[in-house]
Amino acid sequence: MRIGARVIKTGIAVAITMFLCRLLELEPAFFGAVSAVINIQPSIFLTLREARNQVLVHVLGVSAGFLFGFFLGVNPLSAGLIVILLIPLFSRLKLSSGITMGIVAALFVLSSSTEEFMAHAFARTGVIFVGLGSAMLVNVFLWPPRYMEQLKEKLRQSNEAAVLYFCHAVQEYVGLEGKEYHGDTAPGERVERLNKEARRLLELLGRERTVAAGAADPAGWLALAEKLIDYNESITHKSNRILDLLPGRLERRVSSGNPPISEEFRAILELLASGCVTVVRLNGKLRSVIVDGGTAAAEEISEDYWETLTKAIEQWQPRLAGSYFLHALLEVAVTANEIKWASRQAKLLLAESLEDGDR
Repeated sequence: MRIGARVIKTGIAVAITMFLCRLLELEPAFFGAVSAVINIQPSIFLTLREARNQVLVHVLGVSAGFLFGFFLGVNPLSAGLIVILLIPLFSRLKLSSGITMGIVAALFVLSSSTEEFMAHAFARTGVIFVGLGSAMLVNVFLWPPRYMEQLKEKLRQSNEAAVLYFCHAVQEYVGLEGKEYHGDTAPGERVERLNKEARRLLELLGRERTVAAGAADPAGWLALAEKLIDYNESITHKSNRILDLLPGRLERRVSSGNPPISEEFRAILELLASGCVTVVRLNGKLRSVIVDGGTAAAEEISEDYWETLTKAIEQWQPRLAGSYFLHALLEVAVTANEIKWASRQAKLLLAESLEDGDR
């Protein structure tokens, strides 16, 4: 079991809250500890936002408890009515995360005798503020989240995995002859998980408004990071699209007696495989510029590769006859188009990254 920084910070915040409550003779101290646990958030921004919400929730809960207890008395009816009132009120104010805390605060105040309402209300408020303050101070000053470093590492991992998955799909298509194909979903699931983790870190970093180390324009860098995540997600979908071609292609080959691959079509397959080499090289440059802050030479969009592929298809085309060859042509077109997109988008994103670094 892994104990991370957030778990340790939560324990420290609870300990500080309990100590301060005893020192200030505020009861019940555990109520402040609950407040501290709730307000240890994964980012400083969320801590401040949650603290604001919890203060509002507590004020509303204590006020409701005081009013219901004063006018209706301490009884099961007033307790039930206060819950019926507070739940829709908190939901309407978009404070759903604090419903439990607000109701507990109201019931705590409501459980006091009438003449002790004011003293209890102030005591509960003090306890809550101690918990809120402890959580905020610990989260801000003790091991603040390092989302920039985490995001850069996750961008590297997700891009490498996405490109590897894309090339795996191309190689599976190129190498599929008479062998059986067993679709392994694990690589694709790993890439999608990395993409989701990268996007979550991007959202947290955007909320923190953290200034990127060495970046003149942090907002611009965050925009590039988001575009790289978009690229990784798109290339993952295109990999799945290529892999979806394999069962149908294998079935047609088997039903046709698994004919040998012609030299003309093998030349096409080799060109498709070489296109993946270009995608790998371009993404290496992308990671160098966006993740590592390095420099690289921009690359112009060239039609040389596609002209060579077109000539190879023209040499193979005289052999076309019937639906078998037509299906093969369509599959080649789909695979080649995905390679073309991956290459061009990488070049465009690389050029944009270099322009952003020059500003």
